[in-house]
Amino acid sequence: MPQLSLPVDFSAQRKSAGERRMQQLRTLLGDRRNTLVLMHNDPDPDAIAAGYALQRLIRHLLPAASVTLGHGGMIGRAENRTMAQLLVPHALRIPTFEAATALAAYDAILLVDTQLSAGNHLLYEIDYPQEQVILAVDHHPPRRSQIRAVIHDVRPEVGATATLLAEYVASAEMEIDDRLATALFYGVKSDTRGLSRHTTDLDIWAYSALRNYVDTELLNQIEHVQLPRSYFRGISDALMSTMLYRCADSKRADRKAKEDDDQNETNGGGQPCTGYISVSLLFQMQRPDMASEVADLMLRMEDVSWAICLGIFEDRLVISVRADRANAQAGRIVRAIVGKNGTAGGHDTMAGGRIHAPNASPAQRIAELHALVPRFLQMLGAGEAAGMPLLDTIGP
Repeated sequence: MPQLSLPVDFSAQRKSAGERRMQQLRTLLGDRRNTLVLMHNDPDPDAIAAGYALQRLIRHLLPAASVTLGHGGMIGRAENRTMAQLLVPHALRIPTFEAATALAAYDAILLVDTQLSAGNHLLYEIDYPQEQVILAVDHHPPRRSQIRAVIHDVRPEVGATATLLAEYVASAEMEIDDRLATALFYGVKSDTRGLSRHTTDLDIWAYSALRNYVDTELLNQIEHVQLPRSYFRGISDALMSTMLYRCADSKRADRKAKEDDDQNETNGGGQPCTGYISVSLLFQMQRPDMASEVADLMLRMEDVSWAICLGIFEDRLVISVRADRANAQAGRIVRAIVGKNGTAGGHDTMAGGRIHAPNASPAQRIAELHALVPRFLQMLGAGEAAGMPLLDTIGP
Protein backbone atom coordinates (compact mmCIF):
# COMPACT_ATOMS: atom_id res chain seq x y z
CA MET A 1 0.00 0.00 0.00
CA PRO A 2 1.14 3.59 -0.61
CA GLN A 3 2.49 6.06 1.90
CA LEU A 4 1.95 9.81 2.08
CA SER A 5 5.06 11.90 1.53
CA LEU A 6 5.48 15.08 3.56
CA PRO A 7 5.31 18.35 1.61
CA VAL A 8 8.47 19.01 -0.38
CA ASP A 9 8.92 22.39 1.30
CA PHE A 10 8.85 20.89 4.81
CA SER A 11 11.91 22.07 6.70
CA ALA A 12 14.21 19.66 8.49
CA GLN A 13 13.00 21.21 11.76
CA ARG A 14 9.35 20.45 11.00
CA LYS A 15 10.16 16.90 9.92
CA SER A 16 12.13 16.38 13.12
CA ALA A 17 9.24 17.77 15.21
CA GLY A 18 6.86 15.29 13.60
CA GLU A 19 9.18 12.38 14.25
CA ARG A 20 9.58 13.42 17.90
CA ARG A 21 5.81 13.58 18.28
CA MET A 22 5.49 10.02 16.99
CA GLN A 23 8.18 8.85 19.39
CA GLN A 24 6.46 10.65 22.28
CA LEU A 25 3.23 8.82 21.52
CA ARG A 26 5.05 5.47 21.45
CA THR A 27 6.71 6.18 24.77
CA LEU A 28 3.71 7.66 26.59
CA LEU A 29 1.23 5.03 25.42
CA GLY A 30 3.53 2.02 25.49
CA ASP A 31 2.54 0.87 28.98
CA ARG A 32 -1.12 1.97 28.90
CA ARG A 33 -3.71 -0.77 29.22
CA ASN A 34 -6.66 0.95 27.58
CA THR A 35 -6.59 4.06 25.38
CA LEU A 36 -9.56 6.13 24.24
CA VAL A 37 -9.47 8.39 21.18
CA LEU A 38 -12.18 10.88 22.11
CA MET A 39 -13.89 13.06 19.53
CA HIS A 40 -15.93 16.09 20.51
CA ASN A 41 -19.65 15.72 21.09
CA ASP A 42 -21.80 15.50 17.94
CA PRO A 43 -18.79 14.73 15.67
CA ASP A 44 -18.62 16.29 12.20
CA PRO A 45 -16.66 14.85 9.22
CA ASP A 46 -13.40 16.46 10.35
CA ALA A 47 -13.66 14.93 13.83
CA ILE A 48 -14.70 11.53 12.46
CA ALA A 49 -11.84 11.48 9.95
CA ALA A 50 -9.24 12.64 12.44
CA GLY A 51 -10.47 10.25 15.14
CA TYR A 52 -10.43 7.29 12.76
CA ALA A 53 -6.93 8.22 11.54
CA LEU A 54 -5.60 8.65 15.07
CA GLN A 55 -6.97 5.27 16.14
CA ARG A 56 -5.30 3.66 13.10
CA LEU A 57 -2.08 5.55 13.79
CA ILE A 58 -1.81 4.35 17.40
CA ARG A 59 -2.32 0.76 16.24
CA HIS A 60 0.45 1.32 13.70
CA LEU A 61 2.83 2.69 16.33
CA LEU A 62 1.82 0.12 18.96
CA PRO A 63 0.31 -2.98 17.29
CA ALA A 64 -0.65 -4.56 20.61
CA ALA A 65 -2.39 -1.47 21.97
CA SER A 66 -6.05 -1.53 23.00
CA VAL A 67 -7.52 1.59 21.36
CA THR A 68 -11.19 2.61 21.35
CA LEU A 69 -12.76 5.44 19.33
CA GLY A 70 -15.57 7.24 21.14
CA HIS A 71 -17.70 10.36 21.47
CA GLY A 72 -20.58 11.87 23.40
CA GLY A 73 -23.63 13.50 21.87
CA MET A 74 -25.07 12.28 18.60
CA ILE A 75 -24.24 12.19 14.91
CA GLY A 76 -27.34 13.60 13.23
CA ARG A 77 -26.59 15.14 9.84
CA ALA A 78 -27.22 12.58 7.07
CA GLU A 79 -23.76 12.87 5.51
CA ASN A 80 -22.03 12.64 8.88
CA ARG A 81 -24.12 9.68 9.98
CA THR A 82 -23.43 7.84 6.72
CA MET A 83 -19.71 8.56 7.02
CA ALA A 84 -19.69 7.14 10.55
CA GLN A 85 -21.70 4.08 9.53
CA LEU A 86 -19.41 3.30 6.59
CA LEU A 87 -16.03 4.12 8.14
CA VAL A 88 -16.30 3.91 11.94
CA PRO A 89 -19.26 1.67 12.77
CA HIS A 90 -17.20 0.53 15.77
CA ALA A 91 -17.16 4.02 17.32
CA LEU A 92 -18.55 3.98 20.86
CA ARG A 93 -21.20 6.51 21.83
CA ILE A 94 -20.94 7.31 25.53
CA PRO A 95 -23.98 9.05 27.09
CA THR A 96 -23.12 12.10 29.16
CA PHE A 97 -24.63 10.65 32.33
CA GLU A 98 -22.35 7.60 31.99
CA ALA A 99 -19.17 9.56 31.21
CA ALA A 100 -17.56 9.45 34.67
CA THR A 101 -17.97 5.68 34.97
CA ALA A 102 -17.20 4.83 31.35
CA LEU A 103 -14.08 6.99 31.05
CA ALA A 104 -12.62 5.62 34.30
CA ALA A 105 -11.94 2.41 32.36
CA TYR A 106 -9.31 4.20 30.24
CA ASP A 107 -5.86 5.09 31.53
CA ALA A 108 -5.07 7.29 28.52
CA ILE A 109 -7.25 9.66 26.47
CA LEU A 110 -6.39 11.34 23.19
CA LEU A 111 -8.59 14.33 22.31
CA VAL A 112 -9.19 14.98 18.63
CA ASP A 113 -10.69 18.11 17.03
CA THR A 114 -11.03 19.61 20.50
CA GLN A 115 -8.87 20.46 23.51
CA LEU A 116 -9.04 20.05 27.28
CA SER A 117 -10.35 23.50 28.11
CA ALA A 118 -13.10 23.34 25.46
CA GLY A 119 -16.60 22.57 26.67
CA ASN A 120 -17.68 20.26 23.86
CA HIS A 121 -16.38 16.88 25.03
CA LEU A 122 -17.12 14.33 27.74
CA LEU A 123 -14.16 15.27 29.94
CA TYR A 124 -15.43 18.79 30.49
CA GLU A 125 -17.74 18.09 33.42
CA ILE A 126 -16.10 15.06 35.05
CA ASP A 127 -13.09 14.66 37.29
CA TYR A 128 -10.64 12.83 35.03
CA PRO A 129 -6.87 12.86 35.80
CA GLN A 130 -5.39 15.58 33.60
CA GLU A 131 -2.03 13.79 33.37
CA GLN A 132 -3.75 10.90 31.60
CA VAL A 133 -4.86 13.14 28.73
CA ILE A 134 -1.87 12.34 26.56
CA LEU A 135 -2.71 14.28 23.40
CA ALA A 136 -4.96 17.09 22.19
CA VAL A 137 -4.77 17.67 18.45
CA ASP A 138 -7.01 20.46 17.22
CA HIS A 139 -7.28 23.34 14.75
CA HIS A 140 -9.63 25.54 16.74
CA PRO A 141 -8.27 28.69 18.43
CA PRO A 142 -6.62 27.89 21.79
CA ARG A 143 -8.49 28.72 24.96
CA ARG A 144 -7.21 31.11 27.58
CA SER A 145 -6.38 28.33 29.97
CA GLN A 146 -3.38 26.63 31.50
CA ILE A 147 -5.11 23.26 31.18
CA ARG A 148 -3.24 21.37 28.50
CA ALA A 149 -2.70 17.82 27.37
CA VAL A 150 0.76 16.29 27.75
CA ILE A 151 1.21 16.67 23.97
CA HIS A 152 -0.69 19.81 23.03
CA ASP A 153 -0.81 20.24 19.25
CA VAL A 154 -3.24 23.08 18.58
CA ARG A 155 -2.76 24.93 15.28
CA PRO A 156 -5.61 27.38 14.58
CA GLU A 157 -4.01 28.54 11.34
CA VAL A 158 -4.72 25.14 9.77
CA GLY A 159 -8.12 24.56 8.16
CA ALA A 160 -8.88 21.04 9.42
CA THR A 161 -7.76 18.61 12.10
CA ALA A 162 -7.80 15.95 9.35
CA THR A 163 -4.93 17.89 7.77
CA LEU A 164 -2.90 17.51 10.95
CA LEU A 165 -3.62 13.78 11.03
CA ALA A 166 -2.51 13.46 7.40
CA GLU A 167 0.78 15.01 8.51
CA TYR A 168 0.96 12.54 11.41
CA VAL A 169 0.37 9.60 9.06
CA ALA A 170 3.13 10.83 6.76
CA SER A 171 5.54 11.44 9.66
CA ALA A 172 4.95 7.89 10.93
CA GLU A 173 5.61 6.47 7.44
CA MET A 174 2.34 4.62 7.79
CA GLU A 175 0.70 2.91 4.84
CA ILE A 176 -2.62 4.45 3.81
CA ASP A 177 -5.50 2.55 2.24
CA ASP A 178 -8.43 3.97 0.30
CA ARG A 179 -10.76 4.00 3.34
CA LEU A 180 -8.39 6.09 5.43
CA ALA A 181 -7.59 8.34 2.48
CA THR A 182 -11.30 8.88 1.80
CA ALA A 183 -12.00 9.73 5.43
CA LEU A 184 -9.18 12.26 5.68
CA PHE A 185 -9.90 13.77 2.26
CA TYR A 186 -13.56 14.32 3.12
CA GLY A 187 -12.59 15.75 6.51
CA VAL A 188 -10.32 18.32 4.88
CA LYS A 189 -12.81 19.06 2.10
CA SER A 190 -15.69 19.51 4.55
CA ASP A 191 -14.00 21.83 7.03
CA THR A 192 -12.31 23.99 4.37
CA ARG A 193 -15.35 23.94 2.08
CA GLY A 194 -13.32 22.49 -0.77
CA LEU A 195 -10.25 24.65 0.06
CA SER A 196 -12.33 27.84 -0.22
CA ARG A 197 -12.36 28.68 3.50
CA HIS A 198 -9.55 29.11 6.04
CA THR A 199 -6.95 27.23 4.00
CA THR A 200 -3.18 26.92 4.35
CA ASP A 201 -0.47 25.32 2.23
CA LEU A 202 -0.64 22.29 4.53
CA ASP A 203 -4.36 21.87 3.80
CA ILE A 204 -3.69 22.11 0.07
CA TRP A 205 -0.96 19.45 0.39
CA ALA A 206 -3.25 17.10 2.36
CA TYR A 207 -6.17 17.60 -0.04
CA SER A 208 -4.00 17.01 -3.12
CA ALA A 209 -2.02 14.07 -1.72
CA LEU A 210 -5.08 12.25 -0.35
CA ARG A 211 -7.16 12.76 -3.49
CA ASN A 212 -4.91 10.30 -5.34
CA TYR A 213 -6.02 7.42 -3.09
CA VAL A 214 -9.73 8.20 -2.53
CA ASP A 215 -12.36 5.52 -3.09
CA THR A 216 -14.68 7.59 -5.29
CA GLU A 217 -17.64 5.26 -4.84
CA LEU A 218 -17.31 5.43 -1.06
CA LEU A 219 -16.97 9.22 -1.18
CA ASN A 220 -20.05 9.45 -3.40
CA GLN A 221 -22.06 7.37 -0.91
CA ILE A 222 -21.17 9.86 1.83
CA GLU A 223 -21.58 13.12 -0.08
CA HIS A 224 -24.76 12.20 -1.94
CA VAL A 225 -26.66 10.20 0.64
CA GLN A 226 -30.43 10.22 0.32
CA LEU A 227 -32.10 12.52 2.83
CA PRO A 228 -35.02 11.60 5.09
CA ARG A 229 -38.29 13.50 4.73
CA SER A 230 -37.75 14.99 8.17
CA TYR A 231 -34.78 16.91 6.73
CA PHE A 232 -37.05 18.78 4.32
CA ARG A 233 -39.51 19.50 7.12
CA GLY A 234 -36.63 21.05 9.06
CA ILE A 235 -35.59 23.15 6.07
CA SER A 236 -39.20 24.22 5.54
CA ASP A 237 -39.46 25.32 9.18
CA ALA A 238 -36.18 27.21 8.83
CA LEU A 239 -37.32 29.07 5.70
CA MET A 240 -40.61 30.01 7.36
CA SER A 241 -38.79 31.43 10.39
CA THR A 242 -35.91 33.22 8.67
CA MET A 243 -35.74 37.01 8.95
CA LEU A 244 -33.44 39.29 6.96
CA TYR A 245 -31.95 42.39 8.62
CA ARG A 246 -30.40 45.12 6.49
CA CYS A 247 -27.00 46.28 7.69
CA ALA A 248 -27.14 49.84 9.03
CA ASP A 249 -24.92 51.45 6.41
CA SER A 250 -23.93 48.97 3.76
CA LYS A 251 -21.76 51.36 1.75
CA ARG A 252 -19.86 52.46 4.85
CA ALA A 253 -19.53 48.83 5.94
CA ASP A 254 -18.23 47.89 2.48
CA ARG A 255 -15.53 50.56 2.79
CA LYS A 256 -14.70 49.44 6.33
CA ALA A 257 -14.52 45.80 5.27
CA LYS A 258 -12.08 46.70 2.50
CA GLU A 259 -9.96 48.67 4.96
CA ASP A 260 -10.03 45.69 7.36
CA ASP A 261 -8.91 43.38 4.57
CA ASP A 262 -6.08 45.76 3.60
CA GLN A 263 -4.93 46.18 7.21
CA ASN A 264 -5.65 42.68 8.50
CA GLU A 265 -2.06 41.99 9.52
CA THR A 266 -1.88 45.08 11.69
CA ASN A 267 -5.33 45.58 13.15
CA GLY A 268 -6.65 42.01 13.37
CA GLY A 269 -9.76 42.63 11.26
CA GLY A 270 -13.26 43.43 12.42
CA GLN A 271 -16.88 42.34 12.06
CA PRO A 272 -17.98 43.65 8.64
CA CYS A 273 -21.72 43.80 8.06
CA THR A 274 -22.63 44.22 4.39
CA GLY A 275 -25.92 43.57 2.69
CA TYR A 276 -28.07 41.45 5.00
CA ILE A 277 -27.91 39.36 8.14
CA SER A 278 -30.00 36.19 7.99
CA VAL A 279 -31.47 34.98 11.31
CA SER A 280 -33.29 31.64 11.55
CA LEU A 281 -35.08 30.34 14.64
CA LEU A 282 -35.79 26.64 15.11
CA PHE A 283 -37.85 25.98 18.22
CA GLN A 284 -37.89 22.18 18.18
CA MET A 285 -34.86 20.60 16.52
CA GLN A 286 -34.68 16.82 16.15
CA ARG A 287 -30.88 16.93 16.18
CA PRO A 288 -28.38 19.55 17.37
CA ASP A 289 -26.45 19.88 14.10
CA MET A 290 -29.54 21.07 12.22
CA ALA A 291 -28.58 24.60 13.25
CA SER A 292 -25.21 24.42 11.49
CA GLU A 293 -26.83 22.89 8.40
CA VAL A 294 -29.30 25.78 8.17
CA ALA A 295 -26.58 28.40 8.74
CA ASP A 296 -24.46 26.86 5.97
CA LEU A 297 -27.44 27.00 3.61
CA MET A 298 -28.46 30.56 4.43
CA LEU A 299 -24.97 31.94 3.90
CA ARG A 300 -25.28 30.89 0.26
CA MET A 301 -28.11 33.39 -0.22
CA GLU A 302 -27.24 36.41 -2.34
CA ASP A 303 -26.36 39.61 -0.45
CA VAL A 304 -26.15 37.78 2.90
CA SER A 305 -22.87 38.34 4.77
CA TRP A 306 -23.88 36.75 8.08
CA ALA A 307 -26.09 33.71 8.68
CA ILE A 308 -27.22 33.01 12.25
CA CYS A 309 -29.30 30.02 13.25
CA LEU A 310 -30.62 29.69 16.78
CA GLY A 311 -32.41 26.55 17.86
CA ILE A 312 -33.61 24.48 20.78
CA PHE A 313 -32.51 20.89 21.19
CA GLU A 314 -33.74 19.12 24.32
CA ASP A 315 -32.77 21.46 27.19
CA ARG A 316 -30.16 23.45 25.26
CA LEU A 317 -30.11 26.57 23.12
CA VAL A 318 -27.92 25.87 20.10
CA ILE A 319 -26.15 28.67 18.21
CA SER A 320 -24.55 28.39 14.78
CA VAL A 321 -23.01 31.36 12.96
CA ARG A 322 -21.45 31.71 9.50
CA ALA A 323 -19.79 34.75 7.92
CA ASP A 324 -18.50 35.39 4.43
CA ARG A 325 -15.31 37.30 5.29
CA ALA A 326 -12.04 35.79 6.44
CA ASN A 327 -11.59 38.32 9.28
CA ALA A 328 -15.16 38.36 10.60
CA GLN A 329 -14.27 37.02 14.09
CA ALA A 330 -17.43 34.91 14.35
CA GLY A 331 -15.91 32.83 17.14
CA ARG A 332 -15.21 35.91 19.26
CA ILE A 333 -18.76 37.16 18.78
CA VAL A 334 -20.37 33.87 19.78
CA ARG A 335 -18.12 33.57 22.84
CA ALA A 336 -19.14 37.10 23.88
CA ILE A 337 -22.84 36.27 23.45
CA VAL A 338 -22.67 33.00 25.37
CA GLY A 339 -20.37 34.26 28.11
CA LYS A 340 -20.43 32.09 31.21
CA ASN A 341 -23.87 30.70 30.44
CA GLY A 342 -22.58 27.90 28.23
CA THR A 343 -19.82 26.90 25.86
CA ALA A 344 -18.73 28.43 22.55
CA GLY A 345 -15.94 28.34 20.05
CA GLY A 346 -15.04 28.66 16.40
CA HIS A 347 -13.07 30.52 13.78
CA ASP A 348 -13.42 33.84 11.98
CA THR A 349 -15.99 32.54 9.50
CA MET A 350 -17.82 29.81 11.42
CA ALA A 351 -18.67 29.37 15.08
CA GLY A 352 -21.10 27.69 17.40
CA GLY A 353 -22.26 27.66 20.98
CA ARG A 354 -24.53 25.99 23.50
CA ILE A 355 -26.44 27.50 26.39
CA HIS A 356 -27.77 24.94 28.85
CA ALA A 357 -31.18 25.69 30.34
CA PRO A 358 -32.20 22.50 32.18
CA ASN A 359 -34.48 24.26 34.65
CA ALA A 360 -36.27 26.48 32.15
CA SER A 361 -39.73 25.76 30.84
CA PRO A 362 -40.29 25.39 27.06
CA ALA A 363 -41.78 28.89 26.96
CA GLN A 364 -38.78 30.32 28.83
CA ARG A 365 -36.36 28.67 26.38
CA ILE A 366 -38.23 30.17 23.45
CA ALA A 367 -38.10 33.60 25.12
CA GLU A 368 -34.35 33.21 25.72
CA LEU A 369 -33.87 32.26 22.07
CA HIS A 370 -35.71 35.41 20.91
CA ALA A 371 -33.64 37.51 23.33
CA LEU A 372 -30.42 36.43 21.60
CA VAL A 373 -31.43 38.02 18.30
CA PRO A 374 -31.07 41.73 19.25
CA ARG A 375 -27.77 40.95 20.97
CA PHE A 376 -26.34 39.54 17.75
CA LEU A 377 -27.72 42.41 15.69
CA GLN A 378 -26.25 44.96 18.08
CA MET A 379 -22.81 43.38 17.88
CA LEU A 380 -22.99 43.37 14.08
CA GLY A 381 -23.97 47.03 13.85
CA ALA A 382 -27.57 46.38 12.85
CA GLY A 383 -29.27 46.98 16.17
CA GLU A 384 -31.87 49.35 14.70
CA ALA A 385 -32.70 47.20 11.69
CA ALA A 386 -36.26 45.97 11.17
CA GLY A 387 -36.54 42.35 10.17
CA MET A 388 -38.17 41.21 6.93
CA PRO A 389 -39.50 37.65 6.62
CA LEU A 390 -37.38 35.94 3.99
CA LEU A 391 -40.32 34.43 2.15
CA ASP A 392 -42.04 37.86 1.91
CA THR A 393 -39.04 39.22 0.01
CA ILE A 394 -39.36 36.65 -2.76
CA GLY A 395 -41.48 37.67 -5.69
CA PRO A 396 -44.01 35.47 -7.48
